[in-house]
Amino acid sequence: MVAVVLHVEITLKAGTRERFLARAQEHRKNVLEREPQCQRFDISSEEGNPETIRLYEVYDNEAAVEQHMRTGYMASYREDTGPFVEDRKITRAVLQNG
Repeated sequence: MVAVVLHVEITLKAGTRERFLARAQEHRKNVLEREPQCQRFDISSEEGNPETIRLYEVYDNEAAVEQHMRTGYMASYREDTGPFVEDRKITRAVLQNG
C-alpha cells in the first residue's frame, strides 16, 4: 500500500483570508470525519505572507484520493472557495516513511 500526499498551495485574493480559512476548516472537519482513509489533513499559512495557504493531505492510496475528489462536500468546498482563490497549485507525492 502506497500512501498518497497532496500538497495544495493556494494564493488568496486580498481580503478573503478569514472567509477562506473558515470554509477550509469546515471542509477539513468533513474529510476527517467521513473519510477513514485520510490519514492527515493540515492547513497552514506562510509566515510573512498570510495570503498563501497550504493544505497537506495524506490518503491511504490512490483509490482514497479518487473517492475524496468525487464527494459532494469536495465539490461544495471548491465552489464556495472559488471566489476567494487567485491561484491553486496541487502537487502529488508518495509518502516515503518506510
